[in-house]
Amino acid sequence: MLFTSTTRPFVILAVFGLLSTGFVFGETVTSRQLEMEKEGVKLIGHLERAARDIGCAADRLNVWAGDVHVSRQARYYHLEQIKSLVNEGLRPALKRLTEIQPQLPAWQQDAIDQMLASAKALAADTNSAILNQNYAGALPIVHNVEYKELISSVYENAIALVETSNAAGDYGAAHQQAVEAGLRVPRQ
Repeated sequence: MLFTSTTRPFVILAVFGLLSTGFVFGETVTSRQLEMEKEGVKLIGHLERAARDIGCAADRLNVWAGDVHVSRQARYYHLEQIKSLVNEGLRPALKRLTEIQPQLPAWQQDAIDQMLASAKALAADTNSAILNQNYAGALPIVHNVEYKELISSVYENAIALVETSNAAGDYGAAHQQAVEAGLRVPRQ
């Protein structure tokens, strides 16, 4: 009888010891995944802010497209502002997101792919608009149909990027909050 009573607590302690080790290991993996997701959400927020700024500048250029009183220098300044936001705002965040993309959940990977497509189109259209303005010569911008279409496309891509990053950021933040509150939510 004495043998049974001392063995049983030892077995229970051993089982608890194994369980706690398993839980700690599980928490470490979950913590790493959660940290990657947090970084992803933070980067997506950065993308959203840069895309909003790009959208504002592109919207201003759209409004000015029919105004003969706006100087080339003012238009060029806003194009350079968009170019800077693409190069210094979008590019570094997208580069890091693509680096960590394989370690993120499927929904976040898909969102990154969509944001990357919008950002590439936005960058290409911005570059084309700058080249168009540089090579337009004496042609007034108000008569330059290609320029107007490019600026409109920059704006549309910026809005698409804002919408995707906003939705992904909100979903990611809600997912993080649920996990941190101890809810069991699918990682997907």
